Amino acid sequence: MKLRSFELTDKKHIVEVPCEAASPAWFADAVHRWIDIEAPEEEELNAFLEPLELDLERLKSRMDPGSNMLVEIFDNLLFIRIPTQGPSADVDYTSISLLCLPTTLVTVHREPLAGIFDLASRLMGQVRLKSATTSALVYQVIARSVGENFFAFEACRQKQEALSKQMVEDSDSIELEDIFTLRHQITNIGDANEDHAFCVDVLRKLESTSFGVADQLEHFKELERSLERHQRSMDRLEENVKDLHHQFLLAIQDRTGNRLKILTILSAVFMPLTLIAGIYGMNFENMPELGARYAYYMVLGFMALVGIGMLAFFYKKGWFD
Repeated sequence: MKLRSFELTDKKHIVEVPCEAASPAWFADAVHRWIDIEAPEEEELNAFLEPLELDLERLKSRMDPGSNMLVEIFDNLLFIRIPTQGPSADVDYTSISLLCLPTTLVTVHREPLAGIFDLASRLMGQVRLKSATTSALVYQVIARSVGENFFAFEACRQKQEALSKQMVEDSDSIELEDIFTLRHQITNIGDANEDHAFCVDVLRKLESTSFGVADQLEHFKELERSLERHQRSMDRLEENVKDLHHQFLLAIQDRTGNRLKILTILSAVFMPLTLIAGIYGMNFENMPELGARYAYYMVLGFMALVGIGMLAFFYKKGWFD
């Protein structure tokens, strides 16, 4: 388990401080802090949180990736679980759990998250919180996850534009798997966007005695509007990818039609040649032309003329276009 602890300053920044164990004072003291827990084992997490006298079994079930509970009010804390960018791919998602105590925020994630590390670095000097409170820190964590989702969306949009250009220039080089992968990525981004929107909507209407976000309502409202705009952009991108898929299918049909056209031309050319070869392959005694000295070459020449003549005919009619 990797543990980092920060305290909020009057200048609306955070400073890293040592932290070895949880304390019941986190519910009552005036120090606003952030505890980030990365890759904990179950026993380690239980041991760390035990002094807080939380419902650990209930928390465990809510933190499970298979849980559909995103926001829940406990007796002494507010629980939030939101999707965020994973470390292994540009649109690979994991989740981060937020345990919101009156003056303490505990974030728990199973994998190292570049977004959380970057947020902590920026809040230590470059970026100020909206206020020197834990609720402002909660807003920053959620806004960062939303921002990571925006970045993933932009990456997908660039892939869609590149595939559209490739479709025009060289449709044969596009693989169907590329389009399916892009659609899967967009679906993941859309699901994450819906979860973000749900969490923000709940927090705006939240009434909890254990943790409040009243001082951040305007910021959450603006974040909600951003999510709505992002969803509209997502819908347009999804339609563009559907059009790209349709164009790909049409290109396949066109290639298949061209191949069938070539096969049809070849069949039409060889049909009379096969007929001639079949006629002179019959074993009748009375076939006078078979006795001619140059009959073989004459028939081959005639067959060549027929073949060339039919190819010229199809070319003139535009079948090779």
